[in-house]
Amino acid sequence: MSWSRRDVIRLGLGGFALAAAGPLLSACGWKPLYGQASAGPSGNATVDANLASIGIKEPFWERDAAPFGEFSDAGRAKYDARTAQILHNALRDGLNPYGQPSSPAYTLGIKLSEAINRTLTADEGDARREDLVLKASFLLSDLKGAELLKERAHSTLSYTVLQDPYTDLEARNDARDRAARQLAEQIKLRISSYFATHG
Repeated sequence: MSWSRRDVIRLGLGGFALAAAGPLLSACGWKPLYGQASAGPSGNATVDANLASIGIKEPFWERDAAPFGEFSDAGRAKYDARTAQILHNALRDGLNPYGQPSSPAYTLGIKLSEAINRTLTADEGDARREDLVLKASFLLSDLKGAELLKERAHSTLSYTVLQDPYTDLEARNDARDRAARQLAEQIKLRISSYFATHG
């Protein structure tokens, strides 16, 4: 790849603009959400330190027990170990990559629910496209049980149904995995924002 003089000038001007924007943003009250400069109003701890002191409870899960989405009334699965574990691990790695704290200052409880909506149907009535909606209600509490942050988050992912049991189950599980990781990012961001403004 060859660089023209115009490319070098453009790159240099872009770097200069980014360098100049830093002091302007800090003058407006902007500060980074993570890192050493991310201390909250109290100034006692950074957002990163507060995140690392959260103990994550095992997520509670509720979804239809039918594996292919037949929406049966035969019963509901109260816990899906795989999806909940993916969410738990993604949160653990996002909040504290060194593992859960031995003496947490906060606890995070999560309740998951799932809905599958058929969005595109072929002429013969077979579903060809579905949306998987994964929702999480989460609660951040202190050691005394006081509620600090109680919110909801959701992630919607679409996938194609090919009328092949194995392929369709794989597509749905892949959507669940990606939705769980997206939820983990949303939850982390909202908790980080809380600590940045209240911590």
